[in-house]
Amino acid sequence: MNNFTEWSNQQKRILIDSSMSTGLEERGLKLNGKLWTAKALKDHSDLIKDVHKSYFNAGSSMTTINTYQASVSGLMKNAGYSHREARKLMKNAGYSHREARKLIKKAFDVAKDAQKLSRNHPTWLAAGIGPYGAYLANGSEYTGNYHLTENKYIQFHKERIEILVKAGVDVLLLETLPNFQEIKALVKFTKQFNIPSIVACSMKDATHLADGTNFKFVQSFLEKQSNVIAYGLNCTDPRIVTNALKAIIHNEPAHKDLIAFPNSGAHYNPKIKEWDNQGISIEEFNKLVQEWLNIGLKYIGGCCCMSEQQTASINKHFF
Repeated sequence: MNNFTEWSNQQKRILIDSSMSTGLEERGLKLNGKLWTAKALKDHSDLIKDVHKSYFNAGSSMTTINTYQASVSGLMKNAGYSHREARKLMKNAGYSHREARKLIKKAFDVAKDAQKLSRNHPTWLAAGIGPYGAYLANGSEYTGNYHLTENKYIQFHKERIEILVKAGVDVLLLETLPNFQEIKALVKFTKQFNIPSIVACSMKDATHLADGTNFKFVQSFLEKQSNVIAYGLNCTDPRIVTNALKAIIHNEPAHKDLIAFPNSGAHYNPKIKEWDNQGISIEEFNKLVQEWLNIGLKYIGGCCCMSEQQTASINKHFF
């Protein structure tokens, strides 16, 4: 049992951070490109660090390293990085194969520096592992409309995860996963590491994964996996979370810990790669948070269009 697992087992509730993209946009960056927040890894690591620090200081115990979109393949394809550069950017969440690897490592280092400055303790670093659909940059992380072999899914995710595990992450956050076959491949691959995984799914509705799979089948699979300590949903309209959690508990009353970090309820336009401004208010979101906690949710946070103000509000009212 690693330190994070031991600590999390002792907690009734755990507050995680909200959106890196919203934090960067509030600091003046425009992110409607294929690399999304990963584009900030090379030239704006100071802003990434400030976003991490702001979430820690708002009360978050866990921050997600800025590697959601920073796969080695994505950094090489969409930013012209070599294989080595793409791996570096991951750690820096840095472009060539060598540079991409460096950026991934850089992403970890930036989050670690922010953690050292945090007023909130203890704090933990989660590896942000986005789906293959994020690499496609066509909105398919919300549909799951892609199909690879198990081996190709593993090869796509392998280097990013290995870099972040070696760097020293506390937990693997496999997030916004819309495709059941990809979920199974990722969970199988991550079993080899002495680091727990949390699986957060992209949902079509309260009872179906984005690819249409009935979530009870996903849940049945995840309940059997020793490396998965929690599962649930993210980047989903907050107005479906209550029914989703009720369905999960109905399917498996003796369930693992549950996680939800929905978006604001705004809608994403994949053509212009921007969100509209039709999300719910902080006050409305907090009313829903109370419902989720009453149902039994353990990990709570926010995703797209959510900021440190929301994190601070959740911390104030529920922690």
